[in-house]
Amino acid sequence: MSAPNLSPEAAASPATLVVRTLRLDESVDLPGHIPLGVSAAWLRHGQGMVALGAAWTVQTAGPHRFAAASAAFRALAARARVDDEVRTRTSGLIGLGSFSYADASARSSRLVVPRALLGVHDGESFLTVVGVDEEPVVPTSWRDLFPSTPVMPGGSEELEIEADHTPDEYQALVHQAVAEIREGRAEKVVLSERTAVRSENRIEPAVLLARLAHDYPSTWVYHLDDVIGASPEMLAQTENSRLFSRVLAGTRPVADDGELDEVDRRVFRSDAKELSEHAFAVDSVVERLEGLAQDIDVSPEPFVLRLPGLEHLASDVSARLLHGVTSLDVASRLHPSAAVSGTPRESADEIIARLEPHDRGGYAAPVGWMDAQGDGQWAIALRMAHLTADKAVTLQAGGGLVAASDPVSEHAEALAKCRPMLRALRGEPEEPPTGLV
Repeated sequence: MSAPNLSPEAAASPATLVVRTLRLDESVDLPGHIPLGVSAAWLRHGQGMVALGAAWTVQTAGPHRFAAASAAFRALAARARVDDEVRTRTSGLIGLGSFSYADASARSSRLVVPRALLGVHDGESFLTVVGVDEEPVVPTSWRDLFPSTPVMPGGSEELEIEADHTPDEYQALVHQAVAEIREGRAEKVVLSERTAVRSENRIEPAVLLARLAHDYPSTWVYHLDDVIGASPEMLAQTENSRLFSRVLAGTRPVADDGELDEVDRRVFRSDAKELSEHAFAVDSVVERLEGLAQDIDVSPEPFVLRLPGLEHLASDVSARLLHGVTSLDVASRLHPSAAVSGTPRESADEIIARLEPHDRGGYAAPVGWMDAQGDGQWAIALRMAHLTADKAVTLQAGGGLVAASDPVSEHAEALAKCRPMLRALRGEPEEPPTGLV
């Protein structure tokens, strides 16, 4: 049989989706089957999903963008016809979404049901195909839709890299934000920097995804529309009324993909500045769960999360959701957390708006997926790039500032957080060119 038509993109409408999920009798290496035309992806430890096309989309904007997208998807799910022979996480009807950081963002937020989805969860491999007002066409082989990930030569990419500010200019902005904190206008502010990167060759999301999944398997590797990256921070993960959230705040860059030695790690874990920044982020999550969850439990003390080139202070938050609360409800309430905005939220966002000249777009905003029952996973779009042209992307990264922050150290941290995407763009694990760190 022929493959389904993957090119048209349906707008949000009262259409009825017909969803079929088929069990695959073979084990699938998911990162090894990301096609050139990939439209969305969600990968961690070799599990997750890659997707093609769009059977249904809804675009929203403004302060009610989360609620509007959620309502449209719930209405869609209520009339959908789903035949799911696998019945596991990420099978059946799935919507993948990317939201914008700010209420006033010019970039729209989007929730998409793909035409075809290849998934792996807990050893189960499956294919989901979706028809609009008709039965979906099932391909003869899942490989017809999801062939092997293209292999691109590594280590040959020449990149033109230009930050929005010189080191001195960015450090001056950090100094200004810290001065406002010391004057009492906020307790914490998260400032970020944008960096334009141009390649000599076409930038293929499929190749970047495969490289990120290989190099950063413990992160949530994501792609939808113009955002792509490898986030270490889970904003809201829900399953069967249980909530999990991982909070990261406090960072130490580490040279050459190494680790801090034990002495430096002990200093890191007891650093008053880092602990203060971290506490603001944890408190913001716990406080905003009021009315959505109960039995909230937080890691007794921060632990160190080790990633290539960076170590973070991390805390895990778990809770039991109240009846009817969805993963997107939680993501909407928690965004933006103090880990990406600051404390108090309104004061921090006002300072950010003055010091950052550009709309954050999808940076530091929720990205992830939700199923028909409302369960899902929403990470914070960090370690990311906006895809701006065939041969160009814009990286964005930053760090949390408190009264004790040092501008030089904060600048180094922001640059270190760009390394995952720079290495994926280059195709080999190497240090950025002289002058970037």
